Amino acid sequence: MIRRLLLGLLVLTPAVAKAQEWPTRPVSIVVAFAPGGPADVIARIIAQRLTEQMGKPFVVENRVGGGGTVSATTVVRAAPDGHTALLLTSSHAVNESLAPTRGYDLLRDLAPVAQIAETPYVLLVPPGRATTLAELLAIGRREPLNVATGGPGGLTHLLGEMLKQRTGLDMAMVHYRGNAPAINDLMAGRVDFIFDNGAASLDQARAGRLRALAVTAPQRLASAPEVPTMEEAGFTGFEVSAWLGIGVPAATPPAIIARFAEQLRQVVADPGVRTRLEAAGAQPEFRDTAAFTAVVARDIPRWREVIVQGNITAN
Repeated sequence: MIRRLLLGLLVLTPAVAKAQEWPTRPVSIVVAFAPGGPADVIARIIAQRLTEQMGKPFVVENRVGGGGTVSATTVVRAAPDGHTALLLTSSHAVNESLAPTRGYDLLRDLAPVAQIAETPYVLLVPPGRATTLAELLAIGRREPLNVATGGPGGLTHLLGEMLKQRTGLDMAMVHYRGNAPAINDLMAGRVDFIFDNGAASLDQARAGRLRALAVTAPQRLASAPEVPTMEEAGFTGFEVSAWLGIGVPAATPPAIIARFAEQLRQVVADPGVRTRLEAAGAQPEFRDTAAFTAVVARDIPRWREVIVQGNITAN
């Protein structure tokens, strides 16, 4: 038995030593979104703190396209040595059903490392349209509702479709090229509501240009304590947040994944990082490798059900 233990230690020691040496060169964090957007900002906050902690550069690399499939494909094809990572987001879980020709399987070809943040959504209406969610749904029982989305297949679209499916109301999806133009038309009263997770939309609500009826978080947001949850507003089973974390190629050594996860835990625990994430509209939320993998695995079938039932495509 002692001999077996010694042999096991000899096998493990090189892997552990290699993990302790990681990173040996700059680490790329591949982001599916354009520079300046919320996800990009969050990635840069994390990358800066990791650089300070580990003494090696962590650099954000924007790979936009395919609704997130380009970024994931880039990481799947990278060397599994911990030096190329993906900003893994809810959009990648959606793509498991929305992009059948993507060329990879999320949980087969990528390993979730840890979650770093999540951003619940806020249901917003023009100020004169409704004062409560119950009132908005009552309007929807009398006449069709126009739902603004940031584009077909995005989470703002899927949340609108999810509410349509849950209520059975007549709702038409009005797609925009991004949330910003959708919010502009919402403020002008050209559409009836949107689910948005940007901090800017809450600012518009505070300024009276929009009204926030409910949040999709399990508890009220610290940044908007006056806004009830969907459940408090009378609609149960609608707890949805867009999550963000880090993923690496599936063949990355477990010791490197564990070291990476521990560094991310320290990053998210840092008060300065938490303040910056909250200012960017995100709620700091660390989940370790096992817990984050469970979140990803849960959301893939969740969104598949909405996509199939709504016959949704990315076009």
